[in-house]
Amino acid sequence: MKTRRWAIIGAALLLVTDVMLIDVLRKDRAAALERGRETVDGIATIILHRTDSLVDMLDRTLSGIGEAVSAYGSPPTDDDRYLHRLLMRRHAITPELAWLAMTDTEGMTRSSSRSFPAPRIDTSDREYVIPQLQHWDHGFHIGQPIISRSAGAEFVIPVSRRLVNDGGVFSGVVIAGLRSEFLQTLVDDPRPPEGMTIGLYRRDGAALACLPTRADCPDAPATLMQIVAPSQAQGPARFERVADHLILSTEHGVSAVQASDHHPLFVVVDYPERHLLAQWNANLPIFVLIALGGNVALAILGVFGFRQLARRREAMEALAESNRLLEARVRERTEALAKLANTDVLTGAHNRRWFMEEGERLFALARRHHHPLALMILDADHFKSINDRYGHASGDAVLRTLAATPATVLRTTDLFARLGGEEFGVILPATGREGAIGLGERLLSAMRDAVTEHDGQRLRFTVSIGIAVLQADDTSLEALLHRADLALYQAKASGRDRLALTDSTPS
Repeated sequence: MKTRRWAIIGAALLLVTDVMLIDVLRKDRAAALERGRETVDGIATIILHRTDSLVDMLDRTLSGIGEAVSAYGSPPTDDDRYLHRLLMRRHAITPELAWLAMTDTEGMTRSSSRSFPAPRIDTSDREYVIPQLQHWDHGFHIGQPIISRSAGAEFVIPVSRRLVNDGGVFSGVVIAGLRSEFLQTLVDDPRPPEGMTIGLYRRDGAALACLPTRADCPDAPATLMQIVAPSQAQGPARFERVADHLILSTEHGVSAVQASDHHPLFVVVDYPERHLLAQWNANLPIFVLIALGGNVALAILGVFGFRQLARRREAMEALAESNRLLEARVRERTEALAKLANTDVLTGAHNRRWFMEEGERLFALARRHHHPLALMILDADHFKSINDRYGHASGDAVLRTLAATPATVLRTTDLFARLGGEEFGVILPATGREGAIGLGERLLSAMRDAVTEHDGQRLRFTVSIGIAVLQADDTSLEALLHRADLALYQAKASGRDRLALTDSTPS
């Protein structure tokens, strides 16, 4: 009777222990899946923010060209060297682009950044030109990826915007070819976890960039469009969804979909369960062996039950420690991804996204408290000639020197970032006109003294600086950026290696 009682007690203990172990495994699996959901959602957020920043930069580039053409006052013609030089300059400072071109009101190419005179090409039937010709209010347009013969048969994503003169009259279309490699870096730099599938799509489902490779980049499947299309029916709108199933394949796993609230774009991230639970699956045989060993030990040697319980407790503590280490690695990777989203990879300086976010905050504070504020745009002089003469590696070294030099002049409260190409921005809180001019002169001097040593060469360079100070009627940071950009053109036109300042918005 006593033996039976102890057998029942032993079986009950065995059952309770096995149930507890199964529950630990279940909870560990659920925690791994939850971390996977957080990972896909975080990666989708970062990719979408980086894509929005890139598209915003392209939109500003095309808008700036449109403003320059409007100020010039003449529509595109076949032999207009001013427009050709304008496109060449903007192309030179925008490495993301394969080419820039302008058409007339009929869609016929009139000017190009790649050749003069531009070849006469009828683009009126092109998908990225038709909306601009037919709809006066279409705005910035992202076209379907194409293979551009003029860019060496590489994949490009065409973007376009209408040209309108000061009287509101349509005068043509400005077109740019975004190199697909720059979009591709948004989804594979840094490399996401193994097995993850990422797709960056246009609102109509056209694939723009994909992971693992651009070659394996089909358009969005119908099941995905059924999820995204209803939220996008009235135009770009913020949309987020995290699901416990894959969207781009039939495997099991977790996924995230995020649509931009600024542009007709959305991102999909799939994380298959076989990769997400790889560590959990690797640990599973260990727990099975532990359970079998415990059963055999309790059946044969009940007297050693306490030792078996102690071993199980140690195993659960080891599992908890493994979970803590895994969570720490996920946390470190998330922090690294967040830092990367705000950092320019080449120079190590902050990027345009960070500059605009922090700049808007300082602009709002200056407006609220009626404090002075100044903004500078720095641009390396004759940078194309450095690349042409010494190579792009030397040009990159010069950009890194340019990015490091302002630290010897700027205050800790000043903001400095790379805006794109060889163009950098500075925001000076609590600084008026005279202070900005004085600091700008010191920056010019520091740049003249800076030396870049690369591949046996000692390279020197200069910069031109455009300055704008906060005015009472400024309503956004974009107004300061626009005036500073105009001042930069004045400094370039006046001989370079100098600064220029605009006191008010041109009429």
